[in-house]
Amino acid sequence: MLWTEALIREAKRKILSLLHDGKARLEYRRVWEELKRYDPTVINNQTPTKKKQVVIVFTRLVRFSGGQTSALRLGTELAKQGFDVIYTVYKKQSKEEMAFCAKSNLASVKGKFYPAGMLQSMIKKQKGADIVIATSWDTVSFVKKLSGYKMYFVQDYEPYFYPFGELSLLAKKTYEQGLHMVSLGAWNKEVIEKNCHIVSKIDVVDFPYEKGEYPEKKRDFLMYAEKKTLIFAVNVKYYGKRLPCIIQNMMKELAECFQKDNITLDVRYYGEAKSFHTKGGRNLGMLTKKELSNLYQEADFGMVASMSNISLIPYEMLSSGLPVIEFEDGTFSYFFSKPSAILTGLSGKELYIQLKKCIHEPDLLKTYMNNASKILEGLSWKRTGEQFAEIIRKL
Repeated sequence: MLWTEALIREAKRKILSLLHDGKARLEYRRVWEELKRYDPTVINNQTPTKKKQVVIVFTRLVRFSGGQTSALRLGTELAKQGFDVIYTVYKKQSKEEMAFCAKSNLASVKGKFYPAGMLQSMIKKQKGADIVIATSWDTVSFVKKLSGYKMYFVQDYEPYFYPFGELSLLAKKTYEQGLHMVSLGAWNKEVIEKNCHIVSKIDVVDFPYEKGEYPEKKRDFLMYAEKKTLIFAVNVKYYGKRLPCIIQNMMKELAECFQKDNITLDVRYYGEAKSFHTKGGRNLGMLTKKELSNLYQEADFGMVASMSNISLIPYEMLSSGLPVIEFEDGTFSYFFSKPSAILTGLSGKELYIQLKKCIHEPDLLKTYMNNASKILEGLSWKRTGEQFAEIIRKL
């Protein structure tokens, strides 16, 4: 008996050791790849004499990326303001593939596309543009190599994307390297000022959304108490800051609670590839804007975890007239000062109690939606683009 337990214990130890070794090798390789490109120097940013041409730098363009969609929206609004906008990438990608991915994210995108070869050519010739803009921490080193006034479009506090360690430190230090930062919403600015030694200016533009893409559906909340099936549109991403495991566990608990009331939960996850395994519901995969709009129209509640800078998703859901579930430990209430969503802890049973109250007191949902509507009013990418353009013009 003892030798059998010893064999099992040794087998477990070896499996865990192999898993740990594999994870360590992957992270080791990733850090070294980043270090090959990383430039830790602090720049002396020179005020531009001209403010016409703008180059926006990405890692590479991909489909279904909220962050890239925001940067493309910014570029498009700057183009409408009269700037000559160029999008470029530092990883190998053809001009055609860049355009395809960009238009998948934003069909109305305006600007030219320069593949990585053209970026490298600009770096070798020490050329650039009047204004060059980084869109993520890993693009900062490339922006610093280009000529022109260097800016940093900050959409989130990216050290939070990684466990504490080398990658989180590399990301953090990019906020201390002299680029003129422009924060999408004030939350990033506050976190950077609290955690970093800033040596350059940091401005703020509104966190916007596009109302026209997600038409509002007028819902009769009085009818929620009559429903035998409740449809949940639940955003799920693989990375920890979106709480993928916690959300799925909560959905399973929630379904069990409602089952006792003879109410079925139809949980529809989205945001990851269909190959991403989910529990407590079905995974619809990565959806187009039209598919998303249809989902929001059909659903009774939407759920998302904004644990760092707020996601665009709650804005889109609320714009559609869909009541939102967010997390009390997240940043939703930073952006929505009046009660505009159901704020939950980490327990499906706790969420069940909150939802039951809302279902049987529909005026609560009406209040949330009315408060949200007032906050959303006036927000748009046109306005945010104008704010960014004004920052450039005042340099």
